[in-house]
Amino acid sequence: MRIASLTVLLLAGCATPGADLALARDSWNGAAYDEVVLRWGTPARSTKLTDGRDVHTWVSEGSATRGSVYPSIGISGGSGGVGIGTGVIFASGGGESVRCERTLIFKEGRVVEQNWQGPEEFCSGFRRGTPPAP
Repeated sequence: MRIASLTVLLLAGCATPGADLALARDSWNGAAYDEVVLRWGTPARSTKLTDGRDVHTWVSEGSATRGSVYPSIGISGGSGGVGIGTGVIFASGGGESVRCERTLIFKEGRVVEQNWQGPEEFCSGFRRGTPPAP
């Protein structure tokens, strides 16, 4: 049992950073422009390259919540006795602003190249076939 647990931990440690983002990005290869617009809405920016390909950029912003843990220790004394108490407070912190910018290049109405910028945790939510990210 210990060997199996160790194997799982080692394999988890070998996971490639950015793999979820690459899967999300690659899921849109070959997608039609209309499908992308249906999912993400109107692009924030658009242009046409000299070779005739269309470039469209979608920008999504949100907030990532951060949780905090506050341990505490209390000591009190009185009436000949001493008391010691411990506690832990779990609180959600303010949200940190996150942004995912996805630039897709279309040839004959289909995605042929892409560039995604932003945190993997947020951008990977834009994978094709999954519910839209908030």
